[in-house]
Amino acid sequence: MQYAEYKGLVKEKFIEDLGMTYGNFKGKHKYTTVNSDFLDTLLSTYPDINIEWVITGEGDMEKNTDLHPSDTDLNIQTNDTNLFLNEAKLFDDSQEPEVLFNSNGNKYYIYSDGTIRIEVIKVPFNAYASYVESYHDEVVLKEEFSTMAFKVDHIGRGNYVGFESIGDSMWNNGGFDTPSGADILGREVGKHLWLNGFHKTRYGFVIISKKGIWHKDITELKDNGKITLSSRNPLSKPFDCSLNDIIQIFHVIKRSF
Repeated sequence: MQYAEYKGLVKEKFIEDLGMTYGNFKGKHKYTTVNSDFLDTLLSTYPDINIEWVITGEGDMEKNTDLHPSDTDLNIQTNDTNLFLNEAKLFDDSQEPEVLFNSNGNKYYIYSDGTIRIEVIKVPFNAYASYVESYHDEVVLKEEFSTMAFKVDHIGRGNYVGFESIGDSMWNNGGFDTPSGADILGREVGKHLWLNGFHKTRYGFVIISKKGIWHKDITELKDNGKITLSSRNPLSKPFDCSLNDIIQIFHVIKRSF
């Protein structure tokens, strides 16, 4: 259902194409498992869907795109060329590297060797109050905060923001843990997806609320509209936060430290 909404598909047609009925996606039936035949139908009908995301919830909904900026035209390995060009418009094709923007204003640098870097504003955790006051104003954000860059493998849709973490609540000497002072790249999770619950992720989430900013795992969505925020450091205890108090949630997709 998330993929259908993302692609702007008519849900009834989407379900029919998968050989299922709307009842399979309602009530307790939506929690049942699917078999390999269903996955085969899904992938053959929608070849752009990212199977890793389907199975694990990690990464983007669609497969990565390979860009070759040295070619006469951008070689976009998807069936959605026009949509992509609307999302990322060429800024100046005489520059090296080439510069593109997605529809949320995130800047991408495309190098001749195929390397892609995204430039985002950098929000230190201790400056979150200033960010909350101006997060809706792109001009103020650019004046208020410095920028940071991450190497990425494709041009991503969505809103990306960088953060500088403080504290060791997500550090427990594990391979996917994050120490204090790390630079974090987050992709915003749309509010329309919050009530679907949150998957277990590799690096956790950045949660911006009216009361603070936290880098945590979201381990439970409760019936009372609260989510449980948990740390990877056992010395930090989990706590609940009301969705009504949350301004933005970002899925952490990269870290640097």
